[in-house]
Amino acid sequence: MTVKSIIITSPILPDIFDTNNSLKKLVCMKTYIILIFILLSIPVTINAFSPPLLTDVQVKIDQEYLIVSYNIDNFQDGINIGINIFKKISKKLLPIKNDKMKGNIGIISPKEDYKILIDLKSLPDDFNLEHYVCFPKLTFKGRIYYEMLKIPKGKHPAVIEEDLIELERTGGFYISKFEVSNEQFAAFINDDGYEIKEYWLVKEGVMENQEVGWNFQGRFKMSAPFEWNLDEMPYWKSASSNFIYDPVTTLRWFEANAFCNWMGCSLPDLTEISICFSFNSVENDTVYNPVCLEINDDGQFPLHFIKSNVSEWLILSVDSNAPPCGPGCREMFYLKNNSQMHDEFPIKGISCPLYRNEILGFRLLIVPLKK
Repeated sequence: MTVKSIIITSPILPDIFDTNNSLKKLVCMKTYIILIFILLSIPVTINAFSPPLLTDVQVKIDQEYLIVSYNIDNFQDGINIGINIFKKISKKLLPIKNDKMKGNIGIISPKEDYKILIDLKSLPDDFNLEHYVCFPKLTFKGRIYYEMLKIPKGKHPAVIEEDLIELERTGGFYISKFEVSNEQFAAFINDDGYEIKEYWLVKEGVMENQEVGWNFQGRFKMSAPFEWNLDEMPYWKSASSNFIYDPVTTLRWFEANAFCNWMGCSLPDLTEISICFSFNSVENDTVYNPVCLEINDDGQFPLHFIKSNVSEWLILSVDSNAPPCGPGCREMFYLKNNSQMHDEFPIKGISCPLYRNEILGFRLLIVPLKK
């Protein structure tokens, strides 16, 4: 159990230690020691809140409108819904004026289902869902969430290796349909995410020391992904992955873990990502793109572009008997899942959590709180 360092100051302490009454002094000392022990025994809290979840997104076009429907799980007051639209080839952003939209956009109230209507007359003449990308985003407490896919409790086929599928049991979880984007990670920086120790703590059991991420943050003076420049806008302008909705890359495992803690999420483990992996994912598409597939009729749970985006950090560390790769830390697994891969099943790699490169990002996982 990890404990917090606490210093207690009180104006009565000098009187306690200066008293001539030995019995009174002993009782006070015992009380003081017990109080310190209780306070030091308070465990460190990670993932302090459970965020609202954007689910079941559907995008279609009728004769008059672009229609975006969605649901919200774990509704909370203060949810703000926006729309992102861009052209696939040019990656040109398409801003839409509020007076051209109607329905459940902006600050929303709880409902069973939600819908946004965008007048087609306000969109380019060549607008269609083959050449343009349209998806909603949920902003809550300064954090940006995209669509999450719900994997229900039970047993699910999991791709273990080529030609080998086994049933894996899960208590149920939500997983982001695509990797964390530059836009999402910039919000973490703007909220001083690199400066708050709580976010940098590592889940107990993953590494030998829960504070190892915070220690390395200070040692290497981490402040942003490697190719980002906080003196220019946008921060990712000079990065290899430099579109607002591209996956954020060139960041260490510790940075991905800190972001997840800030978001009230975690990184997936190998079992969870194996359950979600699908042979039906789109291949050989060079456009990083958050349009997501729906659940297949055969029960598989595809994550769109899982074969053509970036490799992804996982929460799983190597066996505790393996030698540490640094003071208090262990090597971490990642999913080899990028445009350079041509395999038909998920393959894991292992690397030091301080490693980073331009085709390594991550996605989010949320385990709902039990009611």
